[in-house]
Amino acid sequence: MRPQIVTKITALLFFLSSSLMLGQSPSASSSPPPPPQRTPIELPIDSSIYLLVIVGVIFGLYYILKLKKSYK
Repeated sequence: MRPQIVTKITALLFFLSSSLMLGQSPSASSSPPPPPQRTPIELPIDSSIYLLVIVGVIFGLYYILKLKKSYK
């Protein structure tokens, strides 16, 4: 008797949950709202790229000199 009750309750919950998932409100059938017309301010990415390259070269030279001193 117990396995039959569990099977029936499981089937009932399965069918009820699937019908709830497929049910949509009338407003959901319409298209989504349009995106906002204001776009965020764009930030320049490569305006100071030369500064970043210079700092990278200096750091690389510092690291190489530090390694050479540690081997001596």
